[in-house]
Amino acid sequence: MNDKWTMGIADKLSDVQNGSEDLSIYRVPRKLRKVKEDAYNPRVVSIGPLHRDNPNLIAMKEHKWRYMLFILQQTNDFNNTTECLKKCTNAIYGLGTFPLNTKVCESYAEDLTEIKEQDLAEIMLVDGCFMLELFLRYDQYCSDIQLKHQSNDPIFSNAWMIPALKHDLALLENQIPFFILEILYNIIKPHIPHTVEYTPPNSVTSLALNFFQPMNRKATNEDTKTADCKHLLHLLHNFFLQTRSDHIVELGPAKAPAKASKKKSKFKYCASDLYDAGVQFEKGLAEDHLLCIKFEDGEIKIPPVFIDDTTDSLFRNLIAFEQCHLKSSHHITSYVILMKSLIRSKEDIKLLKKKEIINENFAGGEYFVHFGSILDHVNPKDFFFGDLCDQVNDYSRSWFHWRKFKVFWMVRLQRYMRSLYNTYFSSPWSITAFFAAAVLFSLTVTQTYYAIHPR
Repeated sequence: MNDKWTMGIADKLSDVQNGSEDLSIYRVPRKLRKVKEDAYNPRVVSIGPLHRDNPNLIAMKEHKWRYMLFILQQTNDFNNTTECLKKCTNAIYGLGTFPLNTKVCESYAEDLTEIKEQDLAEIMLVDGCFMLELFLRYDQYCSDIQLKHQSNDPIFSNAWMIPALKHDLALLENQIPFFILEILYNIIKPHIPHTVEYTPPNSVTSLALNFFQPMNRKATNEDTKTADCKHLLHLLHNFFLQTRSDHIVELGPAKAPAKASKKKSKFKYCASDLYDAGVQFEKGLAEDHLLCIKFEDGEIKIPPVFIDDTTDSLFRNLIAFEQCHLKSSHHITSYVILMKSLIRSKEDIKLLKKKEIINENFAGGEYFVHFGSILDHVNPKDFFFGDLCDQVNDYSRSWFHWRKFKVFWMVRLQRYMRSLYNTYFSSPWSITAFFAAAVLFSLTVTQTYYAIHPR
């Protein structure tokens, strides 16, 4: 009986899978999801196996197959289309054995053994082709190239679809392994006709980043490093940490933000209070990575960030990825912590918008007012701006800096001038009244002078 029980335990242990080094696609932790459910759920399309049964996304299934047909039918040559299809299916299905199945399953934290190998292969093939065709069509659309079948394409004939897809394709749960996209694109790219008007990019990286147009709009090129990218969200995460030389930075004191530190200190004052205390804010270089925030000579330089209605979800999913992925640094979490400590009111938003650090692509400014909720239930492992915050806090308390003294009085002069304008020049009537009063005062002074000193 004891031996039989031992063998049963041994059988169960043999079924336990070892941790995979490729693990990178996770379910969002429930505590994060509860804060804002919509930020983690796809709106129009399911990518990968985790949301495949969502009834709200069925409408896009047929269109995914249509896009797969489009990308295989690069020319009117039937043999060319057949050859492209055969190469793609052989690469993914592996002539019926699907050798990539194990590697695909190792990318997901969720057990996928309930999905048949052929069904999983089909998901990878169809979703991969759909994404590549979407990226190619968007690239052509941005180049003013006439798209095939555009009149029957619900994506490019509806203004709201592209933002919705940008939202969906950057979700942590809505991913397929990046190597699937690379395999398929390497097969399909030679079949894409090159014309005078359009030449397709050499890499999936360029296609994807052109589609997402990341928040800081740093230029992309063919040399962007993707060797470690596990999926599209990971690609965006890496992109935000890259320098202009396109290498993932080892963040140090001179390169900003800073090395990971045990210091948890944040800015003691918000942006508008720091400005009143003599700290200047300036827009950093657009070519720098998002986290290249520096403090020099009383001036905080922050690269410009472009905000739209997908930015909130992107931040939340990047942070969820950092929370789940053990190999990931917590740079994006650190960035949000820093921005939260700077932005505490609408006055702070106005200041950073005036300095062109925050650039909004839609009307209104409510997004940053609720910035803090992004960090609810987030446990940062590292904070990369501790030293910078200490430097700013010390500077804001000290009066031994001529630059700070000059900025301090400049701010007050601007405030007095603004108050004067609002009081006397805010409307045509107030301007007229001011000049009328000035003329009347001048006449009174002149009359008084000649009364005292008659000719």
